[in-house]
Amino acid sequence: MSDVTSNTLFDALSQWRDTGWIRSIDLAFVEFLQQAGEARDEVLFAAACASHQAGRGHTSLDITALQSDPETVLNLPPENRYSPECSPPGALLRQFGADLNSALNACSCVDTNGNSNEPLVFNDGKLYLRRYWQYETFIAENLHARMNDRPVTNDDLLKNTLAKLFDQPGNDKSEDGEINWQRVACANTVRNRFSVITGGPGTGKTYTVVRLLTALQHQTLTLGLPPLRVSLAAPTGKAAARLTESIDTELETLKNNPQLANLLPALDSIETEGKTLHRLLGVKPNSRAFKHHADNPLRTDVVIVDEASMIDIEMMTALLKATPKHARLVLIGDKDQLASVEAGAVLGNLCAGADEGHYHSATAQWLQQVADTPALPTELIDDNGEERLQHVVKFRKSYRFKGPIAELANAINRQDNAAVQKELQKAKDAEGEYPINVYEVNGLDDSAFVSLVKQNLTASSLTLHVRNNTEITTDAGNINNIAHEALQNLSNFQILTALREGPWGMKAVNQKVGDILGVNANTWYEGRPVMVTKNDYGLKLNNGDIGITLKDPEQGHLRVAFPDQANQSENKGVRWVLPSRLTHIETVYAMTVHKSQGSEFKHTVMVLPDHDSPVLSKELLYTGITRAKERLSLVSNKRLSLGGGNA
Repeated sequence: MSDVTSNTLFDALSQWRDTGWIRSIDLAFVEFLQQAGEARDEVLFAAACASHQAGRGHTSLDITALQSDPETVLNLPPENRYSPECSPPGALLRQFGADLNSALNACSCVDTNGNSNEPLVFNDGKLYLRRYWQYETFIAENLHARMNDRPVTNDDLLKNTLAKLFDQPGNDKSEDGEINWQRVACANTVRNRFSVITGGPGTGKTYTVVRLLTALQHQTLTLGLPPLRVSLAAPTGKAAARLTESIDTELETLKNNPQLANLLPALDSIETEGKTLHRLLGVKPNSRAFKHHADNPLRTDVVIVDEASMIDIEMMTALLKATPKHARLVLIGDKDQLASVEAGAVLGNLCAGADEGHYHSATAQWLQQVADTPALPTELIDDNGEERLQHVVKFRKSYRFKGPIAELANAINRQDNAAVQKELQKAKDAEGEYPINVYEVNGLDDSAFVSLVKQNLTASSLTLHVRNNTEITTDAGNINNIAHEALQNLSNFQILTALREGPWGMKAVNQKVGDILGVNANTWYEGRPVMVTKNDYGLKLNNGDIGITLKDPEQGHLRVAFPDQANQSENKGVRWVLPSRLTHIETVYAMTVHKSQGSEFKHTVMVLPDHDSPVLSKELLYTGITRAKERLSLVSNKRLSLGGGNA
């Protein structure tokens, strides 16, 4: 790469924009500051970088890190966009950003205490766009208030209720002398107005939610009060549907237990319908605002949000504003998964340090007494621990997600490269049925990848490609049943990619799968699986909703079937939309790992790029691998060192 190739900062940033390194809005922000009178290149360069970071999901720019390693901090140049005409970040930093700290502290467009209205805020070595500073400040203050407003509880009643819920045969999953963290989480959540429950796949998060709601309702009903109003939500429609299904199943199990007869009133009062966060808060069409906010809060007493790792900082702000001060707010999710595509890793930040516990002695003693569990290990006790960690419980044992796939995911999460290579070698050496397969290919045209697709996406199966299934095109009375089954079978097999663009990205994989199946993946045809890419308030479809295209047996035209959780009794929970009304969709034989969050697939295929990259973070690999319930296939170029680099 060349050194600085432009005479002015604006010229250099324009080249970055034209090459796709930064967004048009990043450059427009620099122009705005120039028009407002800011002429110092140091400030303009830092502003462009802060805006760029916001586009990458970061709420602030670490100035010290930028000065020491700008290429890594900014992740520039991005994947597949190398350009010899563009000045690298280090070169621009040397020419235009020699003394960023002094320039930012002296700049009239930068607020250094957060109390003014300048577009940038520089605080504690980090540069923020003002709205992200405001979001962070509001969240911190709101959660601090909730953490310090403890509801009144009957500890003896709670202890007895938890004993009934967890001591029944088959209910208490802990072993003798082992802490039941699910029981601890229930106690801790009843005790607080704000709580976080985090854990990996199969640790029993949804199992715990039903028992938590039962304990809360039993406390309330015993006091002679009306049942608590409960709101269940998740960031995506898929995650909300899974939450509803899981709670329904677990609730039915408890209701059928004769030893819990005295808890039936509490069990009967539990609402099970999960909604998307957008639906819960009430979307205003063509607006970023919601119907429910601080002046019109939700009419609820408990808000439980699953898959909270996908909540970005703006959505978290909206949720806190809409949640009444008296209500309990419970966030549930896997802190080790990828954060939201939008700015802000809310769950990850709230759970920072949760692996080590950091419980105060008083917190640990109360939890031990009320949860009736063995004493918390001394290494988890820290009387200087942060207050937020007294509200976080991490599940430390998986009851369902076990075996080679779990071992590989956990090794990646620990960043134990030796263990990663060991698990991959086991997969390569395995004979016969093994839950992990490794395909080292030269490209998507490789016969191994083609064979993998053909084996799992056949024209005669109700997986994804149903184009030649004559039963679907002729059976008019059973079309809703068939659509329902086809939608369920979408989770049988899914290809995930680390990248969206490039020869190993999502778009290329979708095109290649279409070629293998003999269809044009970007046109309408029977069997085409599609994902909504933008909220459509008129159709009541959310970003991430997935449907499948089928032929109307009576009219002969194509329609797209989407799940309809709100109307399970009608049309088998299926709603139909004409393709012409879907303006923001894409084929979804493959989706990015980011888009897969909140979903599980029986057979997950991960297609990785052909070289080590900052994109291959442990969070991305862990998230992708943990989407696999039964089988995992890893597809990569032979030159990529799986498990190396950032893994």
